[in-house]
Amino acid sequence: MKQAQISTLNHQYKDKVNSLTPFEIYLQYSSEKEVSIKCLHKILSRFKNNSLKILDVGSGDGTYLLKSLPEDKNLEITFLEPSEDPFSKLKKNTKDNSNYKCINQTFKEFYKNTNEKFDIVLASHLYHFTQKEYSIFISQLISLLNNTGTLIWIERGIDEIAEFKKKFKTKLLPNKYSDIWQPRNYKKALEILKKKSDKTELILNHSQLNFPDSDKLDEVIAIVEFYLNIDWISIPKEVQDEILEYISSKNRILQQEEGVIIYKKQ
Repeated sequence: MKQAQISTLNHQYKDKVNSLTPFEIYLQYSSEKEVSIKCLHKILSRFKNNSLKILDVGSGDGTYLLKSLPEDKNLEITFLEPSEDPFSKLKKNTKDNSNYKCINQTFKEFYKNTNEKFDIVLASHLYHFTQKEYSIFISQLISLLNNTGTLIWIERGIDEIAEFKKKFKTKLLPNKYSDIWQPRNYKKALEILKKKSDKTELILNHSQLNFPDSDKLDEVIAIVEFYLNIDWISIPKEVQDEILEYISSKNRILQQEEGVIIYKKQ
């Protein structure tokens, strides 16, 4: 069996023939973002202070936070996004509000040069750091909070997407992903944050991914590449068939779980 190749591209933003990125294709077939937006809206609506200063780390095109905002609050928001394509979209999405600031930097660059403190730091589905750096990164996020600030950490749970990733990443790239490898989930962050505060709260969101029909194979492949970060063309034919059969065996539906952790600085 030929060796699959991990992609040198970020499949979240790789352009496709139909002009949509794999992530945008994924969003068309998943209810995750919609469910998550409703949850975040409820969380942000809890805050009694009508004036809030928010940092959105890894904000993408900004739509996740923008669609989650309560209408009755005066918000000063700093959007931090290092990738050029989503940053360009972010600038367009926020250009009409003078209280929104967009910064095209990595978190490392921003953290090194800022003295600002925030009421809320939002960190949703971030993967730019290694497993060993969880504690350091979370501590850095907390240090950006004011004395009564709140960190909202959002990460995938233990679900059928994780099962799919483990099954095929360990099969295709055994030297990188051993049998004991587990996809990231919110539990490591929850453990770290609970040690810092016993008032740390966990909310679980549940949604599902409905794969496109088999006649839309290009979109199925885009979603598979997005999750595995492996070029489809490098996957052996027999494993390609196994992946497609696996999707069919699940009736083209994978259940999703998302952990939303709310940490209040004490």
